[in-house]
Amino acid sequence: MDTTKLVIDILSDALVVPVSTDLPQDRPERLVHVSYSGGQQTPFLLMPRYDLMCWGTTPSEAQSIALSAVQALQDAALDHPYLSACQLETLSSEEWSRTGQGRYLAIVELVINTDE
Repeated sequence: MDTTKLVIDILSDALVVPVSTDLPQDRPERLVHVSYSGGQQTPFLLMPRYDLMCWGTTPSEAQSIALSAVQALQDAALDHPYLSACQLETLSSEEWSRTGQGRYLAIVELVINTDE
């Protein structure tokens, strides 16, 4: 199962900002960058950890985007056929630039059922 695609699909459907595993050279002002950062697995469960780097035009907007991304994954876990849990491990502000733009990092751990 491609867990990264699952995360991208859920976030793309739920958010009004671009969601990508690529960091474009001409990065838009608002973006959620999804990056696999490890995890565990059993024969029937995947427990991947993802970093969600969220950019906004202000620190407040970046935080709001990050919280919305986490909420989208937690909401999807309520009725998704494979995603059964999403836990926020940490949410932190990242210094970005002197322009006033904001960047927040949300690290989430998912539980994905692979038993079809």
